[in-house]
Amino acid sequence: MNQQILDTNNAALTTPHERRYRVVLVHPSAGINWSGGSEIFAIEVAKRLSAYFDVELLSGADCGSFCHPTGGISRVQAYHAVRHPLIAPLVHRFATHPEIVIEHLTNFLPCAFHLLRRRADVIFPCNDYGGLAMAAFVRALIGTPIIFTEHVGLMGDGRSLKRNLRFQPDRLVVFSQAMADFVHSEQPKQLVNVIPNGVDLDQFTPLGTTIDFNLAKPIVLCVASLKRNSHKRIELTMQAVARLPHASLLLCGDGCDRAYFQSLGDELLGSQRFLICTYPYERMPEIYRSADVFTLPSIDEPFGLAYIEAMASGLPVVATDDEMRRYIVADAGVLCDVTNPDTYAAALAKVLYSKREIQPRLNAMRFSWDAVTLSYRNAILETIVSK
Repeated sequence: MNQQILDTNNAALTTPHERRYRVVLVHPSAGINWSGGSEIFAIEVAKRLSAYFDVELLSGADCGSFCHPTGGISRVQAYHAVRHPLIAPLVHRFATHPEIVIEHLTNFLPCAFHLLRRRADVIFPCNDYGGLAMAAFVRALIGTPIIFTEHVGLMGDGRSLKRNLRFQPDRLVVFSQAMADFVHSEQPKQLVNVIPNGVDLDQFTPLGTTIDFNLAKPIVLCVASLKRNSHKRIELTMQAVARLPHASLLLCGDGCDRAYFQSLGDELLGSQRFLICTYPYERMPEIYRSADVFTLPSIDEPFGLAYIEAMASGLPVVATDDEMRRYIVADAGVLCDVTNPDTYAAALAKVLYSKREIQPRLNAMRFSWDAVTLSYRNAILETIVSK
């Protein structure tokens, strides 16, 4: 497999040029949706890569001096429209997530025209197949190379990853060796780099202000989109915490099924032990610091940014026992069979009554944005100079 480990001290990659290379990232929901992992990723990477390149993020709204709003419709803006009683029966015949299709379609031409008018040295789409299709269109016309990070991973037996490989990005970034091996089995000639997700260790820290949620302590925190029957499996957490008579559950997120989860939480835990809250991303460090343990029982999680944010904030983690979580959480928590509510509850209890503040923080330092950004810098330079 053409997997490369890049040398950050390679002089050939860091020699000054007459102009800085121009890198254009794409995510039409960035600046609008502040709870999505790929949107946060696009903003954080764009911000940090600005130290090395002339960076532009084609976004949905203003989210920094480096961004350029596309003018298309984001999935967040389309969400409620496609669920109108008169429209929903029609659009759902053609797509499971029509709001995402609308985002891709309405942003295709604005992004393509922008990249044709102002050529980039590399295009970095972050919004899955829509951005990849647009980037492939531009590459076919003027040859601009593509670097792409696979955020969906091996969910659904790698269905999304297989689809995205058909666009043949010039360089693919994945979160784990298992994903890299899967790519190699599908496309042996695909250039692949394994680069984990990152966390801002200055922003997410155990020290700082907290929020009093007026909940019984200790507090179990779960951060997830509130959608039934999703891979996040929030109901499993609610059932497990209900078995801990003195613990509360703080569910941070929003989504189409908020009312359902509110009703279920009231039934299983009651108002003194359950709360749903929604906060902007910049307040998330306070949320983590206000809890005693973090948990997210999702299945087939591509990476899980919330895990490393929680650990950087000093929280131990209880999560699904699988290869990806073993890599991320390591010895900073407990991994278990979360589908067994008694086993899950016992794991939460074990962590809640132990002291692990130092280890989670040390573990999170493996995923510093500083190190991750250097890896992306080198991957981008390799992609540009190899064309």
